[in-house]
Amino acid sequence: MLTSQRDSTVTDVDSKSNSQSDVVVDHKLNKKRGRCFSRLFQVSSSSSSGRSRHAKKMSASSSSSLPDLNASPSATSAPHSRSTSTSEPSSKRVLRDVVSVDAAEMQQTDVIFVTSSPAESWKEELDKLATSIRLSGGGGGGGGNREDQWKDARNLASSIIRSWVIRPGHGSQSTVIAGPQSFNEWNKRDFLSCPKCGGVLHQVATLACGHSFCRKCTNSLDHCYKCSRADNPSLNADQLRTNVTVSTLVEKWWADELKAVELRNAGNQAFCNQLYDQALDKYHLAAQSAPGDFTLLSNRSHCYSKMGKFEEALKDADQVIRLRPNWPKGYYRRAEALKGLGRHEDALLSLLHCAAMERSLMCDVRDDIAKALYGITSSVAKQKCHRIGDRTIAGAAGLASDTEDSSSSSSSEAAAALAATSRILPSETEEEEDDDVLRQSPQRMMALSLHHQEIHPKLHQMVDRILSELERLQKWTPNISLRGADPAKVDISDFECTLCCRLMWQPVTTPCGHSFCRTCLDRCMDHKAACPLCQTSLENYLAERKQCLTEFLDYAMATYLPQEYADRSCIHDEEMKELASSHNIPIFICTMAYPTVKCPLHVFEPRYRLMIRRCMESGSRQFGMCSYVQDQPQGFAEFGTMLEVNDVEFFPDGRSVVDTVGGRRFRVLRRGVLDGYCTATVEYLVDQPVDPSRVEIVKTLHDRVRQEAQHWINSAPANLRQRILGHFGTMPDAEPDWMTLPNGPAWLWWLMAILPLNPKAQVATLSMTHIEKRLEAIQRGVAYVRQRTL
Repeated sequence: MLTSQRDSTVTDVDSKSNSQSDVVVDHKLNKKRGRCFSRLFQVSSSSSSGRSRHAKKMSASSSSSLPDLNASPSATSAPHSRSTSTSEPSSKRVLRDVVSVDAAEMQQTDVIFVTSSPAESWKEELDKLATSIRLSGGGGGGGGNREDQWKDARNLASSIIRSWVIRPGHGSQSTVIAGPQSFNEWNKRDFLSCPKCGGVLHQVATLACGHSFCRKCTNSLDHCYKCSRADNPSLNADQLRTNVTVSTLVEKWWADELKAVELRNAGNQAFCNQLYDQALDKYHLAAQSAPGDFTLLSNRSHCYSKMGKFEEALKDADQVIRLRPNWPKGYYRRAEALKGLGRHEDALLSLLHCAAMERSLMCDVRDDIAKALYGITSSVAKQKCHRIGDRTIAGAAGLASDTEDSSSSSSSEAAAALAATSRILPSETEEEEDDDVLRQSPQRMMALSLHHQEIHPKLHQMVDRILSELERLQKWTPNISLRGADPAKVDISDFECTLCCRLMWQPVTTPCGHSFCRTCLDRCMDHKAACPLCQTSLENYLAERKQCLTEFLDYAMATYLPQEYADRSCIHDEEMKELASSHNIPIFICTMAYPTVKCPLHVFEPRYRLMIRRCMESGSRQFGMCSYVQDQPQGFAEFGTMLEVNDVEFFPDGRSVVDTVGGRRFRVLRRGVLDGYCTATVEYLVDQPVDPSRVEIVKTLHDRVRQEAQHWINSAPANLRQRILGHFGTMPDAEPDWMTLPNGPAWLWWLMAILPLNPKAQVATLSMTHIEKRLEAIQRGVAYVRQRTL
């Protein structure tokens, strides 16, 4: 087995000796001896494998060119990091993963530790830790020794924890162990429980993202646990109101659990006041109402531990794990009870399970795991202290005796180690202070060398048990049931919208706690930014425009009212399909619009706010634009233009600016009204093909009209020309195939938009389907405008 050398170690290697000078040593001398004897042991191992000292130096120098397989960059620079020697063949090499890791590094998910044989590495580190504790007098040595031992225990704990979370591999091939889904991830799938605590919703508060929490869980909540949204306008607990509809359903479906929550909260208050007997009474009463409340059982287990009743605490902790096998707190409670019962190895495994259930807890439980490792190792070291002391004295006496039988294996090993020690004494790389130590008693040096070879079977069995439990965890699939409701308690009337008196569709909850269909609430806020029931101001809610579905209600309807939910979905789809139909288009009555010409609109009337919203929701993204004509039915012209919506910018008060561009022309066939705005059945207009005999005439007319229009624009007053260019831009170029386009050349409609013609002339020109007639009409308009402006 290849050993590693500590770069900086303060280890008391003093053992029992008959010499008073060997017992009373300076702390600095102990530090020198630690380095010296570590090298001594390495050379002894090298000698037994037939390697020369020169080969060892060459191998060590070549190892610096090998890539460092430790992913952590701090592994080589940490004051307590391990460096591997190369005195053994590569097939026997153990890559160290025991490094000094701070709290920040423990929380990084991209730092991966790689090890080819974690079992051998951990066993060797435990042996070294036990030896260090024994040599320091069973853990009672100097402060420097104890500090180093504690660092070693924490480093080993970091390595073991990571092996319970990271699957070993090379570089990017290392992956997270496929173990049970974490408690937080599982809660995201439980739509009827609190996403934070996983319990029944008590005093329900719904955030703007649509996820509902217990009111207690919303205290100091800076983001949603389910969607991680941090811009919830209602994260302030003082602004959150109880969700009326969800609270009514929870009280109806899980009344016993709510009663248990009240008793549990009372017990928690008594526990905080250290009134453990009163707290236990409350917990007992709560358990009668809700025997499956894992949070309650966890609290009772903690109370039992505080009272010293560890057997009862262990029973409750085991029950918590059975109910929620992926909840890390249950394993932590179990570890507390096991420590109280003196079952430290079982407590260590429970702490490792706790870390494996939630990666973010690795740093939090590291010290607890380190304490358990240190305690177990100290116990083993103390048990073997007297046996190792006897073996040390026997080894030293055998080396000093000239009449010892040469067939003794221990004497042979001692002689070999002593010979290796004598070979390295004249080494040029040894420091003078280390030479002073090496010149100490050969019997003492040999004894210390034997100590380093000491193994501890109990610690090795513990490592085997840890790895066995890890392998079982990777194959384990927990059986966890989601929260459900009794179908007999589900009533469709509990889910009716108070505005449309139908089953709620896409339910949303206002900050004041009332739930409605999203479309019904939007229509109400088109007229007034206040709650339809309690008249609470919803100006901020409207300004955010982030009405999200209330997940609890939507999931409950889809799960327990599947047929009614499907019927309501079909009704909604039919309504959207009708709104998107080309047979009955919405009409915006304002001004004249033209094909290919941009037409920005300021929408503020409630009827048109509804119309624009429906156009966007239905997916059509278009509506008709007609100019106002007083003598026409319903006040709009017979001809108009379809507008296609590019973008909508909303204002906090509900108004919006709609960016549109003209599309197809149409003629109104039938007129109607829907929810306050006008609708129409239309037929679309397309230019008729040009007679082949008049193609040249039309081309000549086209060029002449365009030239006259450009001359008028160039000779117009500067302020007029600036307004035209600023609002409509420059005149478009003539398309190569303008004669075959369904609406003719784009520049012609651009010119129509800037000519100050009366509405009747505009409508008449828009209705023309002959390009030649349209060119002649526009030519007359340009001539008229030139006379007025020049």
